[in-house]
Amino acid sequence: MKSYRLLLFDRDGTLTYENRDYHRELMALKAYPFTGSLLRDLHQAGHQLAVVTNQSGVARGYWSLKDVEAVHQRFCREWGVDPIFYVCPHHPGDGCPCRKPQPGLIRQAMAHHRSGPEATLMVGDSPADFGAAQSAGVAFALVLTGRGRLTRAHLPQPPEMVLDSIADLRAYVV
Repeated sequence: MKSYRLLLFDRDGTLTYENRDYHRELMALKAYPFTGSLLRDLHQAGHQLAVVTNQSGVARGYWSLKDVEAVHQRFCREWGVDPIFYVCPHHPGDGCPCRKPQPGLIRQAMAHHRSGPEATLMVGDSPADFGAAQSAGVAFALVLTGRGRLTRAHLPQPPEMVLDSIADLRAYVV
């Protein structure tokens, strides 16, 4: 079992239920029932926690960055833990370095938490999450929630670990 200092999570499909309709009802977004207890356990075990998430709904005009921050604050209250959220609000066509599969958000989180790639694990459900982890040189755990089952068949190499849900992460890092 490898020890990771910094655990990075994708949001949609990993910590929360995936909504293919871009979460037009952003405040209705719901976390999986096990998310809060897992994040609290990981935090109590000494891990640093962060969320790295693409939120192109901001660029598309569906909601504001302030709305996204309000949802994240609600999650922190519900979960009883305060991971730092790193958000890319850009449109997929903007070519920004922070939008996954680019490694910008992961690098920001590692710099802020003073964690090297060898001590960082990215947990996600999409090819973009996998690509960002690979580009940043960090290990990747694929969750089979959200888009994970479909993603699994299209990865160019196996991930560090495959989890039915993030709840299974306890067996690997706590």
